[in-house]
Amino acid sequence: MSGGRFDFDDGGAYCGGWEGGKAHGHGLCTGPKGQGEYSGSWNFGFEVAGVYTWPSGNTFEGYWSQGKRHGLGIETKGRWLYKGEWTHGFKGRYGTRQSTSSGTWPLLRKISFINLSSVP
Repeated sequence: MSGGRFDFDDGGAYCGGWEGGKAHGHGLCTGPKGQGEYSGSWNFGFEVAGVYTWPSGNTFEGYWSQGKRHGLGIETKGRWLYKGEWTHGFKGRYGTRQSTSSGTWPLLRKISFINLSSVP
């Protein structure tokens, strides 16, 4: 396996491992004009396990198959977090959705705040 960089015509780029002329091993791929990026493991041109970050800041960390989210993963979208199963790019039957923030509101007035997305 070798490594290198490839610049796409649309402004995106791939930097990482190569085998048989395809992304293989660990690598980083940016989208068109540098918008969005995937960092993680590749298997002959397809994402396997890693983190994709959209230009909006939304993220998905988990497993992929044939270019689609597949298996267990965590999607952070705005103030919402989904942890669970994915099947061929779609949320599966098993998973939970929760807010990324938590707090205490006695009589509808917030007195404390915890940002759950920064808690390990």
